[in-house]
Amino acid sequence: GQHVDLEPRHGAWDHGGGRTVRVAVIGAGGVGGFVGGLLAKAGHEVTFLARGAHLAAIRERGLTLKSVQAGDFTIAAAATDRPAELGRNDLVVVAVKMYDFAGIVAAAAAALAPEGVVLPLQNGLEAPDLLAAAAGRERTLVGTISVEAAIAAPGTVAHTTPNHQLSLAALSGPPGPRLEALAAAFREAGVNVRVGQGGRQILWEKASVLIPFATLTSAGDCTLGDIWAVPALKQAWDRLAAEAIAAAAADGYDVRREAAAMAATFEKMLPRAAGFTSSMNRDFRAGRPTELEWLTGAVVRVGRDKGAPAPAHEALYGVLNLRERRRS
Repeated sequence: GQHVDLEPRHGAWDHGGGRTVRVAVIGAGGVGGFVGGLLAKAGHEVTFLARGAHLAAIRERGLTLKSVQAGDFTIAAAATDRPAELGRNDLVVVAVKMYDFAGIVAAAAAALAPEGVVLPLQNGLEAPDLLAAAAGRERTLVGTISVEAAIAAPGTVAHTTPNHQLSLAALSGPPGPRLEALAAAFREAGVNVRVGQGGRQILWEKASVLIPFATLTSAGDCTLGDIWAVPALKQAWDRLAAEAIAAAAADGYDVRREAAAMAATFEKMLPRAAGFTSSMNRDFRAGRPTELEWLTGAVVRVGRDKGAPAPAHEALYGVLNLRERRRS
């Protein structure tokens, strides 16, 4: 379809589904490649911010998505390593790790059209607030995604398990027509979407399980199976989970039910995923930068700020700082 140029009072989001959306995807790795690839396949105008061999391959041959759910396909997509070339977009998806996040906040805000919205897909609790400071709260969404996807080779992203879930919310207030129109565009592109109630609720729902798991697997260099097999580790897991839930409550969000459901899912996964570990632990193992500061560190910070101390997180944050220093 024809790209809809946005004017201040009349944007792509005012019309519901079926319109072409102009999208910038900052970070063309597993998450960005998966989401951006599906949006491009659905006919939206997608530009990727990428780098190195991956950028060169996308420019030369297009982006290939190999998906157990959506099948294998290649899309011709614009790609650049220069933020100024992203243009002005209805949607800016920020899909970089938190350690690269501060460097792209200004570029993400600058890539927005007047009615555009920015969607961070990080595990960092503070990501939406950092973007809102540059783009404005009303133009900032909250997002989480659960998907097993990674760069398999330059220019190719592999989506390897059939389940995925994208959750969207407005940072300020309940979901409005713009958010519902965006959710519709994602659904039409084959993305599983749910719309949350607003604020950091969906972030805390994920973080209350993800951060204890990332913290413990990284501190022990261990797996999901190890945690359930060693009683002392399972006790540590329960304590970390209780601290994360308490930090969420102090921040104004009740995530007890969702945290319990996610923990039950982990337990159900055990027979086939005993060797599963966290991406933070994989980053530690590989000697890459990690998201320690924005995961474990965030629970410690929120706990201190809101009067919900997190001593188990604090202790393991110290251990992991040592692990980080040793490999640098």
